[in-house]
Amino acid sequence: MSVSALIIDDHPLIRDAVRMTLASLGPGGRIDMADSFASARRLLESGAEWDFALLDLSLPDCEGFEGLAAFRELRPTLPTIVLSGRTDRETILRCLDLGAAGYIPKTSQSDVISDALRLVASGHVYLPREALGRDFLREVPLRPGVAASEPPSTSGFPPPHGFAPPRVPAPPPVAASAGAALDPRKLGLTDRQCDVLRLILRGLPNKLICRQLDLAEGTVKVHVSAVLRALGVRNRTQAVIAASRMGLRIRLDAGA
Repeated sequence: MSVSALIIDDHPLIRDAVRMTLASLGPGGRIDMADSFASARRLLESGAEWDFALLDLSLPDCEGFEGLAAFRELRPTLPTIVLSGRTDRETILRCLDLGAAGYIPKTSQSDVISDALRLVASGHVYLPREALGRDFLREVPLRPGVAASEPPSTSGFPPPHGFAPPRVPAPPPVAASAGAALDPRKLGLTDRQCDVLRLILRGLPNKLICRQLDLAEGTVKVHVSAVLRALGVRNRTQAVIAASRMGLRIRLDAGA
């Protein structure tokens, strides 16, 4: 499985570590790297295409959420995964609100990052456990066969080691690979609603979903409501978290 990606981070060691991880997923993929928002903009303007982008929140010329919002505006159809040293739930949820397709803390162990990138490359959404609050966990339906009182399985991950370990060991992540992938059609979604869900997970607003699927805005709103209802959530941010927790497998590329 070859993967093409754009890595945007001002730390050379991080860029090289992620590049090697992506290269290990399969030969032949295009991997471009940028050390600033300006250099990333030049690559975007070149017309190059990638499966997804990995974006650091702390770039020297575009700090924090401003960078993510600007990047999403430049290339709204490119799935963007945030790679950041921040692990607080507020930051993670804010990134999802701005259209991020996933969030990988830099404090994750190297094998966890490898698994996370493999999940994203194979069409899953990846979120760390920090994204899931107690209130949300009580509201969102779990994958079939997992009781609400049980912690999510993380048996798909090997013991953590290396990369950038935190001072205090972080809790194991929640990932869509735990258990068998769930076809969203099993939730009662139609093929068109699955298309809408795919674009929601890529962070696209209704107007761009209309353009991508050639649908009227009213029709898209009906489909979005049906998707949220099927997932048992109230908004798009919760939909991304629910998709990750339930193990939904949705191809994020435009040709899915």
